[in-house]
Amino acid sequence: MKKSEIEIELLSPALAGSGVGFGAGIDADVVFDDFGMPFIPAKRLKGCLRDSVEEVREIFSLAGIVEDEIQIEKTFGKTGDERSAPVYFSNLCIEDYEQNYAWLRYFLKSEKYKSLIMPERILGAFTEIRRQTQIDDGVALDHSLRTIRVLRKGRRFSGEVHVERDDAHIQTTLLLACRNFRRFGTRRNRGFGEIRCTLRENGQPLFIDQKLEALCTA
Repeated sequence: MKKSEIEIELLSPALAGSGVGFGAGIDADVVFDDFGMPFIPAKRLKGCLRDSVEEVREIFSLAGIVEDEIQIEKTFGKTGDERSAPVYFSNLCIEDYEQNYAWLRYFLKSEKYKSLIMPERILGAFTEIRRQTQIDDGVALDHSLRTIRVLRKGRRFSGEVHVERDDAHIQTTLLLACRNFRRFGTRRNRGFGEIRCTLRENGQPLFIDQKLEALCTA
């Protein structure tokens, strides 16, 4: 089993939407755990990376570049296949998540501190509230105000990627997916969700730029 690390840095606020709101005040909310710490679900990450490398393959095809090393189904699996994909992703969490989780669990279950440290306050340290109104001919439409909670710009989320075998095709596919993965989340076409995605091994970033340059100039 080969292990790598994947990191996403938010270059703009992002809405990694949970699909639901929060109470009566927030129409669209981020995903967060029971202690208020946000995270990016592994399933969503996998889907985004697959979409990203499918876009790369389409770009190569339009440019007349033949790249046999892009193996999408080999990397991410095939729909309906009884065998699971050889690549496994963890949730992407904030830095020192496990240590912070342990401390928060202690404080929130303590009679002495639980009234001072609440999940809503913890979540507020990583997020901000945005409000948007739909405009028609310069006039705000009635009942169109929407309140959303987004992850703050500059936050980093990281997790692990486990590959069952050392395969150059799988690594190339993952690297291309990460290199092209630049936006994610809800409203990513409206200024949200700009990111930088990096794949690492032993703490060192992996690059594919030289290979890309060679392919494009061949």
